[in-house]
Amino acid sequence: MASLEEKFLYHIWDAGHLLTPLKTASGKTVQVNYQGQFNTGRGPDFRNAVIDLGGQIMRGDVEIHINSYDWKAHEHHEDPYYNNVVLHVVMNAGMQTLTVKEDGAAVEIVELQNQLSDDIRKLLEQREPISLQARGGFCDLLSALDADSFQSTLGAWGLRRFQNKARRFSAALILSDFDQVLYEGIMEALGYEKNKHNLLYLAQAIPLKDIRAWQSEGLDALDLVAILSCSSGLLERCGSHPDERLRRLLQEAWERQPFFSRRIQIDWQLFRVRPQGHPLYRIFAMASLIHRTSGQGLMEYFQDKVLSGNAEPKKVFKAFSQAFAESVLPGSEKLPRPGQGLISNIYINIFLPISYMYGEKHSDLAAQERIIHYYKSFPALQENHITRFMNRWLSESQSRTVSKSTLLQQGLMELFHRYCRYHLCEECLADRP
Repeated sequence: MASLEEKFLYHIWDAGHLLTPLKTASGKTVQVNYQGQFNTGRGPDFRNAVIDLGGQIMRGDVEIHINSYDWKAHEHHEDPYYNNVVLHVVMNAGMQTLTVKEDGAAVEIVELQNQLSDDIRKLLEQREPISLQARGGFCDLLSALDADSFQSTLGAWGLRRFQNKARRFSAALILSDFDQVLYEGIMEALGYEKNKHNLLYLAQAIPLKDIRAWQSEGLDALDLVAILSCSSGLLERCGSHPDERLRRLLQEAWERQPFFSRRIQIDWQLFRVRPQGHPLYRIFAMASLIHRTSGQGLMEYFQDKVLSGNAEPKKVFKAFSQAFAESVLPGSEKLPRPGQGLISNIYINIFLPISYMYGEKHSDLAAQERIIHYYKSFPALQENHITRFMNRWLSESQSRTVSKSTLLQQGLMELFHRYCRYHLCEECLADRP
């Protein structure tokens, strides 16, 4: 078998190239309902996975290694950031059947070497190692397509990406409800790259059902911001954000409110974070939205204000954006708010997929069709490092076409995550829609 890099194991896990159901080293059955979100920051490799372990539904993190002993070699056994791991996935387990975390709890090990799909197993049996270095030249798939076929192929991949996102949110609903899933999704997106997992963790540590209960007992928007920003240690690390008056107001509200006093350990990433992207101001925006929807519920609010009727795509997005433009906190009108680029990302990557699942849950096929129409009609999102990378394999005319459409952009991103980042060209061609 060819030598293996840990990053390629990430691809195997993320794309589901496995024989299912899996078996742990101790003999338990594992069904993966959702593989989790790849973590680019500190902590486990995949966050918020949903698995069925021996009949028990579990939500938590997944850590991936070549060998089971890498857990200790990397000192995860002394790191509390790995205490939420629910599955240790390795290529070689050796004699180990369990992994012990920093808190003393044991976690099951899944050994992959005899549970890989045939296509991946054949790749690993090649004599030459799989190269993860950048290659030049052309793309065997995209360069052979005429203009119509190019749009059709990328469009199909874009739809597949959307449906995959919807399924992932559907997996999260096994242990939650639509309001909480939407709350977590928006919070994660508001954190952007540096603090997305931190804001997601905060949304899980202070769930919406608790906030709603507190609101029925008198919690106001200022109290909510104070709880989110002070319990997490964010306010004390903000430096010059916000000004002294607002800082004092939040601290006093935190000390006065009777609803929540627990401290939550979060490793905030604030180095070179611009004011507009500061997590404190993102919390302000979310708190305003939560406060405004207290009587109706988060999902029902958006269904009523954004998706009711059969509005044109531009009007639907305008109504969605308006939800982030209003502030209910005194004195916060001039604070930075989420920009249109971020709101667009939340709309495409969070709101529409969850709303699609909402339509499915309520057997509303017409609503699902409208949501797909809104997705297909949306102009291109802001370029990111993946779309810039993928542009290297496009002609000028193809690049211009993609730059006008979120659907085609998402198709490119799906190809990248599944195949291009690992140069799995033959697998990509074989899986062409």
